Amino acid sequence: MWTILLVEDEAFVREAIRETVDWERHGFCVVGEAGNGKEALAAIMSLKPDVVIADIVMPGMDGIELLKETRKAGIRSRFIMLTAMGHFDYARDALQYGAFNYLLKLSLNDEVLLESLGRIKGSLLEELSMAGEALYPYYHRIWSGIRGTVASADKDQAGTIAAAEKFRSLSLDIVTVLSGATPSAAEQAGIQTEEYQLVQAFYEGGQTTFFCWSFQKTAEYVSWNKSNCSIGLAAGSSLTQLSQDWRSALNQLNGEWYGCKAIPVKERHELPPIAELEAELIRCFEERDELKCAEVTALIWDSMEISAFSHMEVKMFAAHLLHMLVMLAGRKSEDRQEINSATNHESLLVYVQHAILELIRQMREENVSFTDHPEVNRVIQYMLEHYKENIKVADLAKLVSINVDYLSTVFGKKTRLTPIAYLQNIRIEQAKRLLLHSKLNVEEIAFQTGFADDAYFIKVFKRMVGQTPSSFRRENNI
Repeated sequence: MWTILLVEDEAFVREAIRETVDWERHGFCVVGEAGNGKEALAAIMSLKPDVVIADIVMPGMDGIELLKETRKAGIRSRFIMLTAMGHFDYARDALQYGAFNYLLKLSLNDEVLLESLGRIKGSLLEELSMAGEALYPYYHRIWSGIRGTVASADKDQAGTIAAAEKFRSLSLDIVTVLSGATPSAAEQAGIQTEEYQLVQAFYEGGQTTFFCWSFQKTAEYVSWNKSNCSIGLAAGSSLTQLSQDWRSALNQLNGEWYGCKAIPVKERHELPPIAELEAELIRCFEERDELKCAEVTALIWDSMEISAFSHMEVKMFAAHLLHMLVMLAGRKSEDRQEINSATNHESLLVYVQHAILELIRQMREENVSFTDHPEVNRVIQYMLEHYKENIKVADLAKLVSINVDYLSTVFGKKTRLTPIAYLQNIRIEQAKRLLLHSKLNVEEIAFQTGFADDAYFIKVFKRMVGQTPSSFRRENNI
């Protein structure tokens, strides 16, 4: 609640003011009283109240001097000054020095006082909202820590620290929602915004987090959340517990991500470790085996579920996997919003499988000119899929059921290359990709691209590219 300090040298007047209003009902509480300006200044320094209701005329330090000293100390408490009929000059001085309002003692009642307090409350809420904007760089730093990425530097750390001070005494409810491609609204998460002083929305990675700030813990949300698995909740948190509790609220979304409240344990003994499956996927991808790539990707997804990956970890792994395969395909990486917008495990698997299929198809078509001859095209397709194998012209002729001499003749007419030269082109193009986008050494790349040994690979590569594989890699900053 917003805090109030009562300052009045007459005790019965303080008591009358205290009893005039149902403070708690209107979002305020009286945290202290003082009988003179000196006591009031000490209380202000200690309590830093949001509102000071002070008499103007007091013995010793009067209300105006109290206001001046408070401002000198850098404390922005709102002052409502109380004055008698004959003290309007003092009242004007008080307004000049930054008092919010002045009220006549004789006409003071709950309606008059609440009208001023209502306007102060609006001003305080606006100030809190502005301070809340300065917290977003802090939210981004915490988010980056949760995601395991590097956050950008906060350009206004002093502003963030100053804003944080306003929130340290407030209670925080953290509500998370799997939003998909567009941010969720507070109402969709069942948040009653009128119950809070400030509700902030943070949308990243396909999820929306609501930071709901109030003066007291809202314990009723804890029981409400138990019957609603579509949100994650950390009730009664604080700025100091933000990282831990936000992570907890996000992890509560895993049940919805995997399509169940309690994730069942699948058979573990049949699935190899994810690292082995990833290596197998790369091999299948290099072989352009669409069916096998889909199967291995599905096994990776099962393994992540069994290993209890959070939905964020699954998305990060999906992004890593596609980035790696895009690099191996020799294409530019792109921002894949579909990964972040996925709202369940199965839909992201389907998207990744489709993306891998498209990459394989693009690789097949890239730098390859199909002809108007169906048998020649079948041979080219076979080369693209099996270039790692020891392919002979006789094998290709057998594939299309024609003799070797005729295949060589028609292939040369349609492509201006012999079958073996065409195959070497495919192998060298794949070798370039591996040199640029993998950490394999030259010997390993020779093996991966179908060459019998690295010496022959280096010879062919230098003849076709004009430089050795190592020089090619160095000149491209790899």
